[in-house]
Amino acid sequence: MDMPTIVLLLLVPLAIWRIYSRLKRLMGRTRSELWRHYLAAGAMSALLGVLAATLLGKWEAFGALVVGAAFGAALGYRNMQLTRLENTTEGFFYTPNRRLGLLVAMLFISRLIYRLFEAYLHMHDHLPLDPDFVGNPLTAVLFGLLGGFYACYSVLLLRWRRTQKPVPRPIDIFDIK
Repeated sequence: MDMPTIVLLLLVPLAIWRIYSRLKRLMGRTRSELWRHYLAAGAMSALLGVLAATLLGKWEAFGALVVGAAFGAALGYRNMQLTRLENTTEGFFYTPNRRLGLLVAMLFISRLIYRLFEAYLHMHDHLPLDPDFVGNPLTAVLFGLLGGFYACYSVLLLRWRRTQKPVPRPIDIFDIK
């Protein structure tokens, strides 16, 4: 191995640690906003639909996508059970379980980093890179896992919000409007 490859191998753990710490910070107590839940559910469902349509001829990758989406939906359901839901006078809040969210996100990100490293090695050795990235069953199962997890979790958050009535604010007799 030459020097740039060794430097790249040393920088990858640093990049993974930074991504992990950033995601960990983002997965704290969050205000529940309906438009975000609708957007996440729609975007992830659309992603799964487009990928399923793309993989229709490649049955091994299509099956991996379906299995990944089903497993991701099961993890999303479990994550919803572990989520702390709050209905306060300030609004609706939820605190997701960090472990499952981080696991799914980091599996997906690690696959992307591996693909970038693979592209670097192919470029360095002047070899053509396989253009069918999504056709790989490992990639398809991780895309399905991510899409199924966040689609299911967002739909369950929407369902929770529909069952909740806002907590009325206490009357402040000194608040004159």
